[in-house]
Amino acid sequence: MNFFKIVSISTALLFAYLFTLLLFSSESFVNDLGLQAGVTSSILARRTSIFMLGITVLMFGSRNLSHSKARQIICMAIGITMFGLACMGSYEFIRGTVNSSILTAMTIETTLAVSYGIVWFKNRKIDL
Repeated sequence: MNFFKIVSISTALLFAYLFTLLLFSSESFVNDLGLQAGVTSSILARRTSIFMLGITVLMFGSRNLSHSKARQIICMAIGITMFGLACMGSYEFIRGTVNSSILTAMTIETTLAVSYGIVWFKNRKIDL
């Protein structure tokens, strides 16, 4: 099994879990971050769950793609997204708006960002 396939399946499983959690347990997800859940946060969390479902389908569906321009763009897009989420998590943690549970998310996001970066960098020969 190649590295891209492993990372894609891992990402799909993670985002399927997040989809389920945000859709059905949005208040507990928000509370776990040390934030106060309310109507607004619950609505935003449920809406965000649909993005998680979309990424799940994208990553599971692309797991068998051979090296191509499309796969490179997927790696870049998901890698940048994961890096951005890790940065935002760091920022909010430093500000004190979220508790230390964000560190787990930041670790996973950073690992995925680096993993997609490795796949992209290793195969960057194709012009984007």
